[in-house]
Amino acid sequence: MTAIRILLMAGGSGTRLWPLSTEDRPKQFLPILSDRSLLAETWDRVAPLSEDVWAATSERHVELVRRELPALPTARILGEPARRNSGPALLAAAVRFRDDGDPVTASIPSDQTVSDDETFRAALSAAGRLADSASLAILAVVPTRAEPDFGYVELAGDRVTRFTEKPDLARAREWVSDGRHFWNAGIFVFRPSRLLAEASRVDAGLVAGVERFVATGSRADYEALPNISIDFALVERAENVRAVPLDAGWSDVGTWRSVRDLRGADGAGNLVVAPGPVLAPGVRDTAIVVGRDGTLVLPLDREGELRSAVAALAGAGAGKGTSS
Repeated sequence: MTAIRILLMAGGSGTRLWPLSTEDRPKQFLPILSDRSLLAETWDRVAPLSEDVWAATSERHVELVRRELPALPTARILGEPARRNSGPALLAAAVRFRDDGDPVTASIPSDQTVSDDETFRAALSAAGRLADSASLAILAVVPTRAEPDFGYVELAGDRVTRFTEKPDLARAREWVSDGRHFWNAGIFVFRPSRLLAEASRVDAGLVAGVERFVATGSRADYEALPNISIDFALVERAENVRAVPLDAGWSDVGTWRSVRDLRGADGAGNLVVAPGPVLAPGVRDTAIVVGRDGTLVLPLDREGELRSAVAALAGAGAGKGTSS
C-alpha cells in the first residue's frame, strides 16, 4: 500500500456559520457535530491511514491547532504569516514536502465530515495509487442532490475532463444523476514534485514566489503572493487530473441547513444550538443559534442572505469578532 502523508488544511474562516464561527475561532475548531471539533474529528478519521500527519493554518491559529491536536508535533504545524487562501498555503507545503522525500500527500480540508470513515480512507488510498500517473488526483463526491453552490467535475472514466464552478440550478438538476458529474470536495492527492511541475507550467510566477517564501520565510514574500484558492490557481487549469469517486456520506458542513441535516432537527424542523432552553412556538424550518457574538434566527429558505447580513453587522461595528 502506498504510504501517504496527510496535510490537514485548517486555515479557512468558516464565514457561513455565524455566530459560532468567527475570525478568532473558525468552524474547524468548533464542536459542531459532536463534543470534538471538526479538526479533531478529521484527525481521528485519517489516523488509521497514516501517522505522517501535518497541518497548515494561519499563524494566529497555530495555538488552536495545538490545543485540538495535542499529539501533533509542533514542527508539523505550518503557520501562514498572512491570509492568502489555499493556493499559496498548499504550494508552500508541497515545496517543503518535495524537499523532504517527496512523499505522496493527501491535502484534506479539516472542516468537512463523512459518515463512512472506512470508505473515505479506502478512496484516499486509491487516489494515492494514481499519484505517479497524474499531475494530481481528486476525490470526486457522488452527488446526492442538485446543489448549485458547489463546484463540479466531469469525468470520463477516471479522467477529469472539466471543472464547473457553481452551475445554475437547472444544470445541477441535470447532473445529479447522469453518472458523469461529481462534486469537487477540495480533497487532493499528489506527489509534490509532480504537482509543482504542473503548477509551474500553469503559473511559473506563482511557483517562483512560493519557492522564494519557503527559502526566506519572509512575511513580506508571503504577502506578495496572490490571494487565490488552489482550485483557481492550479486544479481547474491542470492537465492529466484523475479522480476516485467518493460515496461516503460527505458534507462540507458549510451551512446551517447542512448542520441541521447532520445533527437532526426538532419536531418543527428547527435547528436549535443554544446553551439553554429555547422556546419558539409556531416557528418552523429555522436555525436558532446562540453564540458569544450574537444570536441568529434564520429561516433556512433565506440562508443565502446570511453572508450579506453578517457583513452589514460587521460594517456597523457591532460584530468585531464576526466573519464576513
